[in-house]
Amino acid sequence: MEKSKDTLNNKAHGPDVLAVIPSIGGAGYDAVIELQDKLNSIEPISCLVISNSRSLTAHLRSLDVSVATDGSNRGFGHSVSIGAATSETWDWLLIVNDDINLEVDLFRAAIMGTLETQGVVNEIVYFDIDRIRRIPQRLQVFLQVSLLGKVLPVHEKHLHADSNSYRSFSCVAISRRTFELNAGFDPDLVFTYEDADFVSRAIRTGARQRCVTASGVTHSHSVSSGKYIDAVLPVATYSAAKYLDKLGSPRLLNTLIILAALALRILFVPATRSPKSKHLKGILSSCIAVINRGRVQPQLPLYSEL
Repeated sequence: MEKSKDTLNNKAHGPDVLAVIPSIGGAGYDAVIELQDKLNSIEPISCLVISNSRSLTAHLRSLDVSVATDGSNRGFGHSVSIGAATSETWDWLLIVNDDINLEVDLFRAAIMGTLETQGVVNEIVYFDIDRIRRIPQRLQVFLQVSLLGKVLPVHEKHLHADSNSYRSFSCVAISRRTFELNAGFDPDLVFTYEDADFVSRAIRTGARQRCVTASGVTHSHSVSSGKYIDAVLPVATYSAAKYLDKLGSPRLLNTLIILAALALRILFVPATRSPKSKHLKGILSSCIAVINRGRVQPQLPLYSEL
């Protein structure tokens, strides 16, 4: 692992909060730097960008911005694990998407009022007020992979925290105890469902979930152009199939669910923003990846090419 400089300072007061921003620079290099500066201005936060892109790493280092990388692009969970391993002293791991906007004073107050205890608690704290979601089961996975969920959204009206539910990990704090009890993120879930799987396992260990209102966080939800969909979609569907396998249903049934979803997805390709030929190629590669899971794991776009 390479690290440009040490920013993991010991804080004089309160818990040690390590913020990590996994990024390939999709939200813009300046936006990543601005977000890191804002986070570093808040006691007791120390912030590190986790770069999955060679060009982003070079740009940040040219400006002497703190960045960590292992020279690979292996997904969200792997990036978070890189960040978590840079320090043995953090009490809370704050995961922040690179397309998050912060109102510093409000976020400072939210942090100081919420993470006042050391990381011995078993807790997940959400700061992005995204809608509450049911931890996905087979139906939810089918709807997402097929894109049918975009036209037939499932409204979850009766869910509440600490039930079979979770929220987006776009701005979330995880206590050290919770992270270690669950051994971090599952490396098999490279691109999707890693957050839902983590929460599902955390709930089984007795973790509490909290959501902080008026935290000064807004999420711009940057939309990908689909430029790399031929590489990204097979990884996403592979992860979806591995997630279903973890639910305990028969492997053959899980395979058929994903293949049926991919077949249905073809009907939606003309309505997507992605290049149509690449999308269709991605669907074909996804079918192969799902059938061959356990033998070959598909790869996201290479670090050296981003």
